[in-house]
Amino acid sequence: MRTCHTLNLLPVLALACLLIKISKSSSFQPLLTGPDMAYLNTRVAFRCFAPSSSPPVTYELMRNGSSLIGTHVDHEGDQTAIFSTKVTAASAGSYQCKSAAGGSTGVSNSIQLSVVTPASNTRVTSEPFPPVAYEGSRITLSCDVDRGSHLSYTWFFNRKELKSSTSTLYVSGNKLVIERVTPECAGNYYCIAWSAVQNIRRFSTSTEIQVVVKVFLSKPKLSFNIVKDGDSYRGNVTCWSSTGSPPANFSLSLDDEEVGSVPATESLTASFQVPMEPGLDMGEARCKVKTEMQELNSEPVTLEVVPVGGDVKVEVNYLYTAESKLSAARLRCQISRGTFPLISWLLNNSALPSRSHLDSQIQLIPSQLALADQRQTLILTKPSPEDSGYYRCRARDSYDDSGPWMESASVLVQVTDRILNSMQQHEATSCTEIPPKSIIAPLEVIAIMFCCFFLVMLAVSSACVFKMFGHKQALTNIPPENSPASHLSEPESQSVGMFTDAFSVDYDEQNQTTEITIKRLCYCTKESSQLFLERPHLSGRSEALDKKAIDFQCEIPNPKNQSILLKLFKKGDREDMLGEYTLLKGEEVAIIPKVIRRVHEGFLECVASVQNNTEINSTISNSHFIKVIEPVDSAKIVFSGQWELFEGNRLELRCQLSAGNHVTFKWLLDGQLISPSPIHLFADDRLTIHRVTSEDSGSYMCSASNIFNKTSVFTANSSEVIIRVKELVSEPEISYTVLKEDSGSSTSSNYLVIVTCELARGTLPIKISLYNSSELVSSVTPDKRWASFRVPLILNQHIGSFRCQANNGDKTTYSRWLPIEVVQVGGPVMMYYEHDMAANFAVIGLRLFCKAAKGSHPRFQWYLNKTSLHGRGSFYNVFEEQLPKQSILLFSVGRSSAGTYHCEVSDSFDNTSVIRSHGRYLDKEVLNRLPDFVVAVVFGCFTALILIVSFCCLIGVMFRWRQNEEKPVLSLEMDERFAEERLYSSGYSEDPDVIKAAGEDEFDQVSKASVDEWPQIEQEKKTLEDETVSEAM
Repeated sequence: MRTCHTLNLLPVLALACLLIKISKSSSFQPLLTGPDMAYLNTRVAFRCFAPSSSPPVTYELMRNGSSLIGTHVDHEGDQTAIFSTKVTAASAGSYQCKSAAGGSTGVSNSIQLSVVTPASNTRVTSEPFPPVAYEGSRITLSCDVDRGSHLSYTWFFNRKELKSSTSTLYVSGNKLVIERVTPECAGNYYCIAWSAVQNIRRFSTSTEIQVVVKVFLSKPKLSFNIVKDGDSYRGNVTCWSSTGSPPANFSLSLDDEEVGSVPATESLTASFQVPMEPGLDMGEARCKVKTEMQELNSEPVTLEVVPVGGDVKVEVNYLYTAESKLSAARLRCQISRGTFPLISWLLNNSALPSRSHLDSQIQLIPSQLALADQRQTLILTKPSPEDSGYYRCRARDSYDDSGPWMESASVLVQVTDRILNSMQQHEATSCTEIPPKSIIAPLEVIAIMFCCFFLVMLAVSSACVFKMFGHKQALTNIPPENSPASHLSEPESQSVGMFTDAFSVDYDEQNQTTEITIKRLCYCTKESSQLFLERPHLSGRSEALDKKAIDFQCEIPNPKNQSILLKLFKKGDREDMLGEYTLLKGEEVAIIPKVIRRVHEGFLECVASVQNNTEINSTISNSHFIKVIEPVDSAKIVFSGQWELFEGNRLELRCQLSAGNHVTFKWLLDGQLISPSPIHLFADDRLTIHRVTSEDSGSYMCSASNIFNKTSVFTANSSEVIIRVKELVSEPEISYTVLKEDSGSSTSSNYLVIVTCELARGTLPIKISLYNSSELVSSVTPDKRWASFRVPLILNQHIGSFRCQANNGDKTTYSRWLPIEVVQVGGPVMMYYEHDMAANFAVIGLRLFCKAAKGSHPRFQWYLNKTSLHGRGSFYNVFEEQLPKQSILLFSVGRSSAGTYHCEVSDSFDNTSVIRSHGRYLDKEVLNRLPDFVVAVVFGCFTALILIVSFCCLIGVMFRWRQNEEKPVLSLEMDERFAEERLYSSGYSEDPDVIKAAGEDEFDQVSKASVDEWPQIEQEKKTLEDETVSEAM
């Protein structure tokens, strides 16, 4: 009992232990962060952190639960473990972080990393190839890449992005599908394949491909003219189609015999020359135009030129407006015969002006005249009295300038003011004046025509009524055989007999065209009165199986109980009787059995005749159509060509039957029904594909069927026939890599160039050859669509220009020429940078460029403080494929990016020699500090500006001081004189000696300025003194 209780507690204890472990593990679960997508050959960083863990903490990054990526030990605690790894093709998978601390372990969340491969070598392929399609057909463009994943595609048409899809144009994956192409779809297409990871897009653009849309040809037309060449004649026959896309081939046949063929490459017009003779029928001409998709025939035209001849006359018609006013007069030259007439008009024996260009359009000539219908019609557009006169026309053959003219009689056209102004009042003309034609209003013409029609109908009705009553009276008054009325004279008997015969013939002719039933129509003969045979009625089944017997029913009234013979014929063939039956007295219905054959299909007739009485004409029944169905049997596909063919060739299959008619054919490819299209053409029992593609490969089967009586269906299926369509080879892509091989000695090595030729499409086997200029290097037939060739290499020398050639039996394609010259890395390595600035003009990012002076295949390596930088880090990103022969290092300016940068360059195929650039120290302070040179230049410019301004101010002050010292003396003397005059005028008197002395002192003071002016000053002084003395006296 105790043992049982112990066993019951074991599950409870196990559950408790499990819960304890789960709670411990959940409390120590690390957190893993990192990207879920990354580009190939870049670096990614995963961060793992276990909160509230006591050091030391051991972190392990695992991929797919088994592969250890890295290990990190945190000795301080609460530190994030960073795992940086380079992304390769095998890096995709689920990542988890395992942590261990203090005897506890935990597993983080999982991150699914997807490796994104950027697109490369993008190109556009088409189906069909080349991209040439007829309107209404389907064309598919594919955006193919050599490698790439997680790609999106953008299509461009004539360099404009295709953003919206329609029912006929849509994007499906990497394909652009045009269900029904139109001429508007023709143009240049290209695509961009791109991928995006964390807002970083990488894309590859294809080259443009031109799509050509061809238009189906319209039915050709034919016209001809004739030219006289010396004494002989030559006909020019022109064939043309109004719509369609060239090229096309035109051919001309006479009486179903081809006489010429002309290719039309630019326009859909062709001309042919044939011998002709006027008056002779040269045959029936027909034009045929043929393209790779169509073959059309024109309507037949008889090449017969009738010379102008017979009578020529002019017909005049007057045209009126709705107000019954004369608006125009139309003269038409009517010619009895003539195919190409040249018409000339004369007015009062003077020829009207002619034009060299004669066409169907109206030509205006002087005097308000117009010509139409190739000058056959002359129209007086605005009749006036000046246009009155005698008009006539003449005609001759347009192709014979020396031919005779055929002239008409003159016709007077007289337009008077009386005709123009009044249509109702007519004045009598003089005896010498020809009266004009009567002019009747349109309403009067309609009234007269209606009255005439009414009178005619009244007369016809009266005649019918009279004949009806007269005929009945004749039937009721037929005399007996022995009556005197039966004894007619010989002429009367003959006349009656003639009437009977004529009536019988008319009746037979009526039976051939329409069904008319005449009940018991009697007539009189010279012997006695007899009944006419009524028309029999034929009926029966409208469909019958071949070699099966069916019954036809022929019914005819037999009121006189005569013996009537009924025969069954096919309409139009009275030689072969299908069956007969004799109606005995009292019988009216005959059943005629017949085993039906295919030759019996058509209209059948039943012919009734009275036996032993040839005087009564036989009658024919209605036509009855019988359709004969022969069940289909033994279908097989007949093909005259090869079962394997290349793209672009013509494929024609025929479904041959051993028996069957009225057959409907269906074609299947790999069990799927083939629908009719401009590419797949159905004609009776044939399937034609003018330009096969790889999609036309597969197993073909034809199904033939016919239906009897809408209920029974007969079907015959052929055996499957496998058609293989080989792809044509595309243009190969050529590339090369350099390989170093050890020669066995430590001092020398051998270098090789591995040239690769790769094809996007083509059915194997493909022969791939490599040429150096015109010399064949090597040729192989691999089991894949690419091949590699080893070529010896001499460094720093041009070894030649190489080209790939590919052929798989039908088409030979070539790659571009690729010159190969491998130059070793050499010269100085230059490193420079470009910076990005924020809004406050602080440098926030740098782009470092590294480039060697020479080298065709350089490999770059960046270093920060002698630590190599690869791929993408926390603050930097290395790009090596964006620019040719140089590398770019992008990084954000911050504390972690400070240090000395340098790059090393070596050959990608040989790392024995490495060239290093100069190191450059870069940090945030250095980059945002102004250079000493810039500071010196700015302060130097500022100092120079101050010196220049100071010098200018000094020069200005000195100039002003000099100007004040050199003030003119005369100006000063005039000021003194003015002052003295004011003193004298105010009555102030003084001793002249005093004035003189004062004057001398003043002049002595002023004269210090100049010694040269002293004699002049003395003279002026003496003059002033003399004037003063004279005034005092």
